[in-house]
Amino acid sequence: MSHAALLSVDLDAAAEKPLFRQLYDDLSQSIRTGQIKPGAQLPPSRSFAQEIGVSRATIIAAYDQLIAEGYAVSRVGSGVFASDIGPTAQEWLIHTPPRRAEAPKPGRIRPFSHISPDMRVFPHALWAQYVGRVARTEASGLSDLPDPFGDWPLRAAIAAHLRDWRGVSAAPDQVLITAGSGDALELILQAVAPPNACIGLENPGYRVLAQVCQRLGYRPHWLAVDAQGARLPGQDVVLSVITPSCQFPLGGTMPIARRQAHLATKKWLVEDDFDSEFRYAGQPVPALMSLDQRQKVIYLGSFSKVFSSGLRIGYLVLPEPLIAPMHDVLRQRGGRASILPQRVLARFMEDGAFHRHIRKMRRLYRGRRAAFLAGIDAHFGGLLNYQDHGAGMSVALRYAAPVNPQHAQRNLTKAGLSCAPLEGYYSGGDPVYGLHCGFCAFDEAEISRGLQQMQSVLARLF
Repeated sequence: MSHAALLSVDLDAAAEKPLFRQLYDDLSQSIRTGQIKPGAQLPPSRSFAQEIGVSRATIIAAYDQLIAEGYAVSRVGSGVFASDIGPTAQEWLIHTPPRRAEAPKPGRIRPFSHISPDMRVFPHALWAQYVGRVARTEASGLSDLPDPFGDWPLRAAIAAHLRDWRGVSAAPDQVLITAGSGDALELILQAVAPPNACIGLENPGYRVLAQVCQRLGYRPHWLAVDAQGARLPGQDVVLSVITPSCQFPLGGTMPIARRQAHLATKKWLVEDDFDSEFRYAGQPVPALMSLDQRQKVIYLGSFSKVFSSGLRIGYLVLPEPLIAPMHDVLRQRGGRASILPQRVLARFMEDGAFHRHIRKMRRLYRGRRAAFLAGIDAHFGGLLNYQDHGAGMSVALRYAAPVNPQHAQRNLTKAGLSCAPLEGYYSGGDPVYGLHCGFCAFDEAEISRGLQQMQSVLARLF
């Protein structure tokens, strides 16, 4: 019997879904149901491609996705094997109540969520062309044993981007590809911080980082944020995570004196530069890492905020003394991101398509930001205050008069708005009450309607 019949593979070249995705769906289903037993070897890509009449690149892309999601593992010199993913689907159904046959499609994000860029203007067709080109022309390289630091072409492209856009002079071997900010911080902590160490985190700040620290047994030390950014850490702090180019969530750029003061502590610093590409007035502020003479700054970047919310690829730029310790960490953990999207993104950046997209988005977001702030000025005089920092993808709005913040939040949510409570980013101390609002994912008509809804809600509460 053929491999296709044994593995329940049934591909339709006329279907809208790409062939590699159809193959991935069939194989992952067979692994989940136990039709493909744990440890079973999947067919060699070359013979399998000939048997079912597709390109070898299609087989490799499907296998790569199975490996990325844990359905299979690649063994050098041996092939690709099904993973042991626990109970089979039949066993699971014994204990699981019936579910809907098809999950509901995710809806449009609500104003004024800050979690995503506007994916409606993402160059989907162009990206698909790059995916196809890489799968056709670079299939053999995609099946090689991956470098734990990530795909070399992407690391080289990131190094070139940071040199030209952020003033960071780093070699590709200093770049490490990650699966996002939480994954990146976990790697850093394992490389430089002893167990139970004290880690400096901004207050207010990105709560996920605090959750990572606490889950791994580290002690958060809160760095209060003033008009100049995060204050200096105490003596017992081993490492601090700061956002000097655009503080999250308040906005604002750390002035050079405070930056130099942080560098002078000679402690490890993680520079979280999550959306520095979007500065709307003046020249870009050089990265903190570009000022570092002691090789104590670790640069953290991500593509999910500035490029694509679905592309779970981030990166670190390590000072040279940290490269060897990080290799030791990765020998225990392995690589963290799938090879195919890394290679596609590398080619996208090399050809200039990434920078053209960022420039387009910066022009678009500049107009949306202006519309959002003009609407705040027009509708919320005396109710909400803000500081115009000329950068970032969100705005911190402070309540200008006494209000019950929990009551306000409940009513805004009922009105269909998604404004994060500003006080939710604080840990103790004296929080600022208000709203954290994103504007990038909404066109000017959506911004206008959203602000009218917000004004209708808040006008009844003040």
